[in-house]
Amino acid sequence: MLDPFPPPPPPDPTLEIQLASQGVSKGLRQTDGAQWLVRGELALGPALIGASAKNVTGSDREGEFAAYLGWQRGLAGFRLEATASAKFALDPHGASTRRSFEASASVARPIGALTPRIGVTWSPDDLGRAGRSLFVEAGASWRVSESVTLGAAASRRERARGTDYYAWNAGLAWRPLRPMTLDLRYYDTDRRIDATYRARLVGSVRLQF
Repeated sequence: MLDPFPPPPPPDPTLEIQLASQGVSKGLRQTDGAQWLVRGELALGPALIGASAKNVTGSDREGEFAAYLGWQRGLAGFRLEATASAKFALDPHGASTRRSFEASASVARPIGALTPRIGVTWSPDDLGRAGRSLFVEAGASWRVSESVTLGAAASRRERARGTDYYAWNAGLAWRPLRPMTLDLRYYDTDRRIDATYRARLVGSVRLQF
């Protein structure tokens, strides 16, 4: 007889450490030089709880901390994810938003080696000087081998008190060892306001345990 109240799955912790030649968020440059990021996450079945911290080069803050709750599930061949985050500016200065809420959702569908994906991220009042923000991105990845993946994406971001823009990226990820991923990616936008929006090539290494 099946147990009507099966025990919950055991907790599954994850630690991620990433170092990139330059920080990038939603298609825009976040740092003048290298960016570090540390993230800890605990999965309890489909539920997620986690926190992350990273450095930022900006006129209003020197870093960001985020705590989040998430949910992920497979359904009819699709991968569904949703996250709600509380974000905080580290070492803030100037008249800007120091705390914000961010909600995101995405859906992906593996089709053999190809995985299309679309995601939406919304904030009622983003960190920094911009206000309400909506970011929509569509992309796909192609698994060339067990260790090599090619990927590309295009996105649109609309902001109150901020510049609207289109962005795109394309790159290659290589996993030479189980906990390590090396990534080389090209980013660009349709704006040429300053270096934040201009084209750049970013390399990164990620360790995940």
